[in-house]
Order: sequence, then structure tokens, then C-alpha cells
Amino acid sequence: MRPSDLLRHHHVKSAQDKIFFNLPFWLAAGIAAVVSVLYNMLFKICEEWALHNSQSSLIFITAPLAVLVSFLIGHFFSKEALGSGIPQVLAAAEMSPSDHPFLRKLLGLRMLVAKIAGSSLCVLGGGVTGREGPTLQVSAAIFYQLSKLWPKRFPKPQLPSMILAGGAAGLASAFNTPLGGIVFAIEEMSKSHISLIRTAVFQAVIIAGILAQLFLGNYLYLGDARFQSYTWHALYQTAAIAALIGVAGSFFAESLFRVTSWRSKKSFWVKVLLTLIFGALLSLTIYLCGPSTVGAGKSVMVSLLENPNAPADVTLPAARIFGNFFTYIGGVIGGVFAPALASGATLGQFLAQSFGFEYVKLMIMVGMVAFLTGITRTPFTSFVLVLEMTDSHEIILYLMLSSIIANVTARLVSSKSFYEQVAHGILQQNAPELLEKKH
Repeated sequence: MRPSDLLRHHHVKSAQDKIFFNLPFWLAAGIAAVVSVLYNMLFKICEEWALHNSQSSLIFITAPLAVLVSFLIGHFFSKEALGSGIPQVLAAAEMSPSDHPFLRKLLGLRMLVAKIAGSSLCVLGGGVTGREGPTLQVSAAIFYQLSKLWPKRFPKPQLPSMILAGGAAGLASAFNTPLGGIVFAIEEMSKSHISLIRTAVFQAVIIAGILAQLFLGNYLYLGDARFQSYTWHALYQTAAIAALIGVAGSFFAESLFRVTSWRSKKSFWVKVLLTLIFGALLSLTIYLCGPSTVGAGKSVMVSLLENPNAPADVTLPAARIFGNFFTYIGGVIGGVFAPALASGATLGQFLAQSFGFEYVKLMIMVGMVAFLTGITRTPFTSFVLVLEMTDSHEIILYLMLSSIIANVTARLVSSKSFYEQVAHGILQQNAPELLEKKH
């Protein structure tokens, strides 16, 4: 064989190896995307039905029943499906290097079916929950199942990489934010690789960027700036709103964790009773505050951004926050990720108008970033998600500033995020040996 043939053969083999290495990721991502789309369609149908029927007094029956059914599906069909889904993926990522036996349940097919059915039925009856967190666990389960079924004659995909990629793909498909999925994978699911430098880098970027914008205006590097420049007033308004809402988000998360931890220690029938009580409180919230309480809150956010100066009162943020709170502590299958964005948006509008701030629309988006950061402690992910969802690059520096301020003030309430605490509880209950190794 000639040298040129050997070289060509080497390149062909190298290309084949790369294809076979990446093939399971491509296939899993494709399957996860299809499932996510179908899940989104089902969830949207259920949510729209609930929005159109939540003004009836039947809400006092449908909401408690929906919360109870969601809890019972999880309790009897797959306990691993209960809750948001993001802490479960974090716990799975910790278990994956050793291929812990509990992974078969945590990312199993029973969980996948229960997750989709339980969250959809919850919102159908008026639950204030989202599909975004559940989508991450569903996507990670698809990646996990494919890795287990992958033919032995092909290179075996690494399990930690598959689960990490599954979680990122889930977030990207849930919000249609591919960059957000990448950032989430780096920041939340592999924190140890960036935790030592992220704050310093983040602060340097914010300080340099804001000063440049204040002195030079909101310009584009290659010209054609089409958006307004903000004055110094926008800085203190952003700082004030972000600090307050960051604390609110952290307090909300800490309350969720403490109540759900207390509830988890009760007997089955006590849990059923508590679920019915919390469902009744959810019904009362919907009845008093209106149909805007129901669902993940996307329509609420769209409405606020289209009409930021519409008169605001405390009813709307109370509806979003307490609605999501009573739904989640009822023990349902469903998330807090998207509802957190809606809670932050309503708080941002209410506080901005209450304080007489001039940049109400900006404060709505600052509120979204700050509340989510207060819960997740992922400032990068929070501002990137909101940025991608709204395509508002002209305010990127204010969103970055709000996320880091919220991340700092949230620590006044708790040093750990809600997802970290729940994931730690899952590991403590099902894989305590992994925690012992870490310590």
C-alpha cells in the first residue's frame, strides 16, 4: 500500500471514530427534541384549558383534585418523578461516574411517563407549575436509556457526559435557548470546574462593560445602534430591584425546601391530607386573584412586556408566588423554573411602579433574572436565558448586573440554592456513600 493510501486510510478511520463517538449524542438529542415538542404540545393544551375554565367555582374541586392526582401518580407509579426534575438530574450527574443502581429508577422509563402525565394533569386542573424542569429530567432519561441500550460493538458513550448533555439539551429544548442550555451545563451541572473563577470574571465584564456603555453610549462595534441608551438612573434602579427580588427568590426557595422536607417525613395519609389542604389554598388563591394565577406564567410575562406601564397592584405577584408555592408543596410532579420567571416579572413591574422608576420594562426583565437567580444561584444561566428568550441584547449589561447582585443578596437568606439542597437530599437518601466520598 502506498504512503498516500495509508494516510487516507488513517483519516477515514479517524473520521469514523469521531462519528461513532458522537452518534449516541446526536440520536439521543433528536429523540429528546421530539419528545420535548410532544410534551410541550400536551402541556400547552392542558394549560390553555385550565386558563379558560379557572374562573368557575369548580376550581375549588379541580385544583385540589389535580394536585392530589399528580402526587398519587408519583407516589404509586414513580416516586422519582415527584418534584421539579432539575435536582434529580444534578443527583444523577453525581451518581453517573459509578453507574449507581438508583439511576435505573431516577432516569427510568416509568419516571419519564409519570413526569409527563403527572405535570400535565396538574396544570390541567389549575396547578401553577411548569414543564421546563421536568423536561430536563425527561431529556436526561432519554440520554441515559440510549447509553444503556447502545450496541457493544460501537464505542460506549460515557455515562456522565450523556447525563450532562441530556440536562443541557432538555433546558435548550424547553425554552428554545441553545446557549442557555450550554451555560446551564457549565454553571449548574459541573460547578466545580468554574466556581473558583466565575465571580471574578463576571464582575470584571460587568464593570468594564457598564462603564464603557455609560461613557460611549449604547453603541454597536460596527455601528447602527438602534436602541436607547440608559442613564445613570437605570443603574441604581437595577441594583435596587435586583437586590430586593433576589432576597425574595431565595426566601421563596428556602420556604419551599423547608416545607417539603417537613412534609416528606409524614405518613402517606398525612401527606394526602396536606396535599388536599394545599390544593384548597391554591383554589382560594386562583379564586381571589384570577386566572392569571394558573399555569407556568408565559402569557403573564408576554402581557407585561407588551404593556409594562399597565397599572400594577400586589395581587398579580401574590398570585404567581403563592400559586406556585401551594402547588409545589402539595407534592406534585412539576417545576418552579418557568413560574419563577413569571414571579420575578410581576414583582419587577410592581416594585418599579411603586417606587416611581422610569424604566419599568427593564425592571420587569431584571425581576425575572433576579428571582430565578435567587432560587437557582446560577447568575450566568439566568441572564442568558432571559436574554435569549427576549432577544434584548441592548440591556445585556443590566441583566448581568442584576444577576450578580441577586446572587449576592440571596445569600443573606441561604448559602445554597434550592436545587442543590434537594439534590443533596436525594443523594443522602439513596446514595449516602457518594456523599461520604466527597467529604
